[in-house]
Amino acid sequence: MLEIASQIILCLILATLIGGIIGYLLGKATCGDDQCHEAPKATHELHIDNQNKVKATALMTTDDTTDETNFIVGTQPLLLTEARKAGKDNLQLIKGVGNVLEQLLNETGIYHFDQIANLSEEEATWLDNSLSFPGRIKRENWIGQAKELAEGKSTEFSERVEKGEVATSKKS
Repeated sequence: MLEIASQIILCLILATLIGGIIGYLLGKATCGDDQCHEAPKATHELHIDNQNKVKATALMTTDDTTDETNFIVGTQPLLLTEARKAGKDNLQLIKGVGNVLEQLLNETGIYHFDQIANLSEEEATWLDNSLSFPGRIKRENWIGQAKELAEGKSTEFSERVEKGEVATSKKS
C-alpha cells in the first residue's frame, strides 16, 4: 500500500513539473518582445469633436478588457509655444504650484500669471484635467493668486517663497 501511494505522489510531482515546463515554454513562445511583462497602460488623450468641444477619451486597460469613457473636460485656454520676451513668470509663487507642476504648466503652454488669471471656468476645467488634477485650480484659488501676482502685487505665500521659507519652490 505504501509503495502504491509513493508511486502516485511521484507521478503527481512529475506531472506538475512537466506541466510547468510546457506552460512556461508555450507562454514564452506566444509572448513576443517581452510584452507580457509590461504592466497595462492607462492613458488619457484629448480630442476635439465636430462641435468644437474638447473631449477626453480615457482608455483604462486591464488584462483583456478595455473600458472607453468620454467626458467633457472644458475649453482649451490660450497656450503659448514659449514664454514672452521678458521671460517666464515664477509660477511657484502660486500656492499649490511646485517644481514639477510648474514644469507641467510650461510644457502645456502656461508661462505667465496673466494666462492663469484670465482663465474662464471652462478653461480651468480643461487645464485641471490636462494636468490630471481635477478641481485643484479652484480649490487652491490659482486664479485669484495669479490676478494679484499679474498686477505686481504679492500674496502671503509669494512673500514666503521670496524669503526662501518654502522648501519646494525656488526663489525667483
